[in-house]
Amino acid sequence: MSGKRKKKINISINPEMPQPEMNDTEVRQDDPERLSCHVLCESLLSYGSGFNNFQGIFNCSVVLLVLTHVHMSLENFIRYGLLFDPVKIISVFLKDPYKWPAVYLIAASVLFALPAVFIERYLRKVRGSESIGLVLQSVNLFLLVTFPAVMVYRMQAITPAGGLLTMFVYIIIALKLFSYYQVNRWYREGTPRPVRGTSRMQADPSVHQSRRNERGQSKQIMYPMNLKVKDLYYFLLAPTLCYQLNFPRQKNCRQGYIIRRFIEMIFLFHLMLGLIQQWIVPNIHKSMKPINEIESTLLTEYILKLAVPSHFIWLIFFYWYFHSCLNCLAELLRFGDRQFYLDWWNADSVLQFWSRWNIPAHKWLDRHVYRPLLHHGYDKWQARMTVFLLSACFYEYLIAIPLKMFRFWMFFAMAAQVPLACLMKRLFGGNFGNIFMWISLVLGPPLMMLLYFHDYYIQHHRKDSSWRLFFF
Repeated sequence: MSGKRKKKINISINPEMPQPEMNDTEVRQDDPERLSCHVLCESLLSYGSGFNNFQGIFNCSVVLLVLTHVHMSLENFIRYGLLFDPVKIISVFLKDPYKWPAVYLIAASVLFALPAVFIERYLRKVRGSESIGLVLQSVNLFLLVTFPAVMVYRMQAITPAGGLLTMFVYIIIALKLFSYYQVNRWYREGTPRPVRGTSRMQADPSVHQSRRNERGQSKQIMYPMNLKVKDLYYFLLAPTLCYQLNFPRQKNCRQGYIIRRFIEMIFLFHLMLGLIQQWIVPNIHKSMKPINEIESTLLTEYILKLAVPSHFIWLIFFYWYFHSCLNCLAELLRFGDRQFYLDWWNADSVLQFWSRWNIPAHKWLDRHVYRPLLHHGYDKWQARMTVFLLSACFYEYLIAIPLKMFRFWMFFAMAAQVPLACLMKRLFGGNFGNIFMWISLVLGPPLMMLLYFHDYYIQHHRKDSSWRLFFF
């Protein structure tokens, strides 16, 4: 037995046979540390691990989200059938096919903008007439705000959807004309107004030198050569709220780009309306009770059922309006500045979200409200609060007039976001702030929708005494 063992040993250590070479990476019998298989480390999902590749988890979340929406769509179709009706949608916008009040009111908005050119020409020719010009400009802006409000509020033929579209067009024109008046006054007075990244104007605007813009164009308009009807209406059509004498322009208009954006506009518009008819309307009809009679658990269920479809529709609307519509319009006008939104989905607070998701409105508020307030001695907190209160007034104006009721739900929700956002930024931040922002976006719209729908239904359809608590 021992001889066999020795023979085997001798064979194994025979120097004539090829032996495997020992590398530094191989385990040595005399090195105990190399025999260990455990080291000091954190789990991958721990914060201190430094691991940040979660693409697989993201893909899994997308798959689950798609399957959830497919299940909800199938359940909705089995319960209610196909509710999408394009003819009914058109009838909402055009309640009376022989009057078309919303279309006529929107067409009349062009006439309210025309006096702006003649007012500026008058102020350019007549020196020392700033007080008269200020009165004329104020009257023009006042009519742009009050005329559609009175007409929409008093006309019975116009629908809430048509009224909302009308109010939206008029408020956009009013904001544009305010910027038009302000910028021309800066040039007329020779007051420099610096804007980040550009030089607004020199001390003497009449000798404002021509300069080449981003696209290599050397033809630049100088004040007062901009006081033309053509220049004004280009600005009114351009996808911006801030006026300037020379906008960045593209050399060519890409037809293929316009066709793609136009197809997106048509498809996404009908998709939004179909989802409203198929998802939103049935869920709202189920909650046709006074809010004081609905149990808290049932009310929470209604809000959660509206949260997913309403947020999904809101995301589609964002892409439809800020990407498809504005880019299509910009391409038609060869308008060069296409920064209509920033990465609002990465915002770590609600305040940062509002400054990123609607860049045209943010630029207008920053240029004509926030910075002038700072220039007049107000601190940042007062200027920021003023901006949010003004935004809240705009939103309430767009909602209250078409619905013909004043409940101020949107106003209070907007006004409360400034102190709430500051508090959340102190308590949380970074990723937790982004989570809180998404929670407010997902749950806020269905709550507002439920409150406004109940109040609208109470005021216009129900006469029962149990609903009177909603009247002022």
